[in-house]
Amino acid sequence: MLFPFETRQLYFTCTAFGMSRAIVWLQNQRDATLERSRGPSPRRDDTHEYRVGRIKHERVKVPRSCDMLSWAINVMRFHAKRKSILEIQFSGEEGTGLGPSLEFYALIAAELQRKSLAMWLCDDDFLDDRAREVDIGQGVMPPGHYVQRSCGLFPAPLPQDSAICDRISNVFRFLGTFLAKCLQDNRLVDLPLSHPFLKLMCLDSSGRTITEQYRDVESPMSQSLLLLSSSSDSGLITSQFEKELLLEPQKCKVQAWFHGLLTHEDFEIVNPHRAKFISHLQDLANRKGAILADRSLSEKDRHNQIQSLGLELAHGGSPVPLEDLGLTFRFNPSSRVYGYDHVDLKPGGEHELVTVDNVEEFIELVTDFCLHTGIRRQMEAFRSGFSETFSMEKLQSFTPGEVQMMLSGDQAPQWVREDILNYTEPKLGYTRESPGFQKFVNVLASMTGDERKAFLQFTTGCSSLPPGGLANLYPRLAVVRKVDGNDGSYPSVNTCLHYLKLPDYSSEEILREKLHAATAEKGFHLN
Repeated sequence: MLFPFETRQLYFTCTAFGMSRAIVWLQNQRDATLERSRGPSPRRDDTHEYRVGRIKHERVKVPRSCDMLSWAINVMRFHAKRKSILEIQFSGEEGTGLGPSLEFYALIAAELQRKSLAMWLCDDDFLDDRAREVDIGQGVMPPGHYVQRSCGLFPAPLPQDSAICDRISNVFRFLGTFLAKCLQDNRLVDLPLSHPFLKLMCLDSSGRTITEQYRDVESPMSQSLLLLSSSSDSGLITSQFEKELLLEPQKCKVQAWFHGLLTHEDFEIVNPHRAKFISHLQDLANRKGAILADRSLSEKDRHNQIQSLGLELAHGGSPVPLEDLGLTFRFNPSSRVYGYDHVDLKPGGEHELVTVDNVEEFIELVTDFCLHTGIRRQMEAFRSGFSETFSMEKLQSFTPGEVQMMLSGDQAPQWVREDILNYTEPKLGYTRESPGFQKFVNVLASMTGDERKAFLQFTTGCSSLPPGGLANLYPRLAVVRKVDGNDGSYPSVNTCLHYLKLPDYSSEEILREKLHAATAEKGFHLN
């Protein structure tokens, strides 16, 4: 990239969402910079400074229920094209503002990761490599409840004319709007999207806009017409060719907007077990190609050597003839959650055996189904939903990693003791030397990864940190002494201001116990 990330992000924010949001965002950035540099002294507003009013906020009440995803879909359907900032309040709870809104986004992000939703690639035979008991918003869930893969989330290929694809496409449309609103309203969400999915979002490696990709696609019909035109000009066209064009018109087949963006390397990332088998087949096809290219062999020798080729198995032993595997041109999904048993990769695929003679076609069809035709409707719906808020082409200036950082911040927050001392502010009863604050620092420094995410969710409403970590958290985390607190009291927070009210506990063990218990509580009530 020619310009650094900060410059491109500045341009994106100033051009993607309209003039009013650009001005307010620049003002907020200035405030955040002053906040980080001002030190312990209170800020003095410049009385001669002219400021544009805040962006309009629209508050929506939603119930905290097991059907929250349906509520979110309805909210986003209504709010997708609106320029105001979406604010959420949970029914029956008194908390309003940034905290409940961020928790709403966090809860929806958790819902979108449910395995039973059937959106994402997963495998019933191989446990997700990050599967564990975890609480990411809906209480502690057992391993397998969420799709937890180190590679991240990627759409599962589905039969495009099926009822389940209709349902999943609607959810992907919502996902597009949801992520666009996160970027527009500057809401971080802990949604571990895979690198290949992020490539599709920012059209990485293509260097072309969606419009240009459609323009560059030439259908067989357009190619035939071009040939017809050139032939007519040179006087070489025959009446027989004219008859063939009239009697057998070619169908215009336009590829999906993301066709060709993903490669076998991406396939290996999101579907490693199937990609490994495809690699074995490709190795066999390469050996076959080498035999065919060997001019020193007679036709009979080539045929005999090709027919003797076998598949190298992982456990060793002699190669196995491909025909002995009983493979057909039929795709079987990796999980039962998708609601289908198989899909034919070509007409009559159930009855056509994969052999050394047609292995290349099988490789191409499987890869195309997993990375293109099987996810086409889902990705078309995603782009459509995203573009209702702003054009997805605006993300072309960024790499996949940068888009992930803009959406989710630091998804594996890290800090050391010095970070906590430098970037948190003890106030109203605590100083940096106070024994109570020092206990708090020790407890934070010893937290595990999941405990850090739970603490951030509790204190800020989001389980991620902005790019740059604690140093760039705005407002900074403030820790004040809870005056009427004792060893039986629990910490409480104001998430909008990142304000933690902490009793002066008698020991680190009690502080750790009470803090962990508080982070497990759900809801926004006055405290």
